[in-house]
Amino acid sequence: MVRWVCVGGREVSSRAARSRAGRGNALLLSWRALVMLACVPGLAEGGLITATYPQGRNPKGPDHHAWTNKKIRTVADSLRPTIQNWRAAGQGKLEERELRQALQWASYPKRITSTQLVVYANKPHENLQLLSDTSPFPVTVLSQEGEWKGTLDKLLSYWTYLMNTVDDDALVIFVDAFDVFGNGIDGHELLRRYFAYDSPIVIATEENVFPREVEAQAHMAIQLYGKMGLGNVSAPSRFVNAGGIMGIGWALKRMFNDMQENMVAHNPELLQMHADLTGHWFLHAYDQYELWRFVIRHIVAVQDEGAEMLIALDIDQRIFGSTVLRKDNWPNLLGDDILGGVNGVHSIDVDVPLVFDAPQALWTIRRCSAHFAGRKHAPAFWHGNGPWKPAWQGLRDRLAASGCFPANVPQPGYNLCQVPRKRPAEEACSDESLAMGAPGGAAAAAAAA
Repeated sequence: MVRWVCVGGREVSSRAARSRAGRGNALLLSWRALVMLACVPGLAEGGLITATYPQGRNPKGPDHHAWTNKKIRTVADSLRPTIQNWRAAGQGKLEERELRQALQWASYPKRITSTQLVVYANKPHENLQLLSDTSPFPVTVLSQEGEWKGTLDKLLSYWTYLMNTVDDDALVIFVDAFDVFGNGIDGHELLRRYFAYDSPIVIATEENVFPREVEAQAHMAIQLYGKMGLGNVSAPSRFVNAGGIMGIGWALKRMFNDMQENMVAHNPELLQMHADLTGHWFLHAYDQYELWRFVIRHIVAVQDEGAEMLIALDIDQRIFGSTVLRKDNWPNLLGDDILGGVNGVHSIDVDVPLVFDAPQALWTIRRCSAHFAGRKHAPAFWHGNGPWKPAWQGLRDRLAASGCFPANVPQPGYNLCQVPRKRPAEEACSDESLAMGAPGGAAAAAAAA
């Protein structure tokens, strides 16, 4: 409703003003236009009638109006001297888009020097360009020369990159390279979700403990996590998944240093013997194995030694969503005709019925963000973890058919960075290696594959 205010008098509604005007006042108020009028007898003792919109904008349309309130004025008054000092120091003119970004960054509780999304890829893959197109942060692709040695390579590449390239106040997201895409959530919304956890590191979750070697200790650690009041550990997605990690530089360095110092792979023969015994699929799960070992150690240290808590689990999947469901978690959504497993056959490395091909009807798409019927939030990323990915692929194809992904990208939108295989070195991600991401370099070859 429009408010009509007689300057110097009391406030009345537009309906009351029209009523009084209709009872003999020599003035007709237009319902469709804002007109500056002389004082109306009986409405107030003097002044002009004006109309104000309480929100200063159309709540159903774009925020094109210049509007203010007491809170905005207070913040503006405190920021004005800073902006004036910036201009007086000869730092150059702030463009409007730069000023808007500055205001948003200033609203966060911690200082962030940069943002980036980092993946490890042992070979060219078409998903790298899709991830670059849909990521809310700039993308860097890490790789190593030589024979692939399982996800140990990914673990050591992340560690090397952090130690030599990442600032302590930088914000980094690690995701899997070949089965993750962005879900239409912009960068500042993602940052708000991250800071809402009030934790230096946020780790993705899934509905199954994997690999089975950590089963007993994993359940113990998750129960401790719940007892400390850190999350709802009765929710389906409460178990660690290494396909998504978001954190601040100094905390990620601390976590990956701990994993590097304590990893089983310091004894390669023992690692290979274990893989020979359990199956070589274990080499594909090694990074998650070591992440679980860290989470277990860390939660116990927080409980028993009062260590600083560094991690939060993305139990509600506000950041990292998974398309893989545990059948007995969703009896109302997954009927008896859903068999689970890979093409209905139980997977050798999974001990519970997991559904990789959930019906697409369980996901709705609105404004290029896909939302799963069983959860409250549309995540920032969708991950198709596991050996089979029909639900993830179907969701990707639906979003593409809806026009949500760019078409005919002229050049790769990511940098390709070579990191040394064994230990941190100053040459990791040098300008020369980053140049490989330029058109015609290694990144172009990856995008064309």
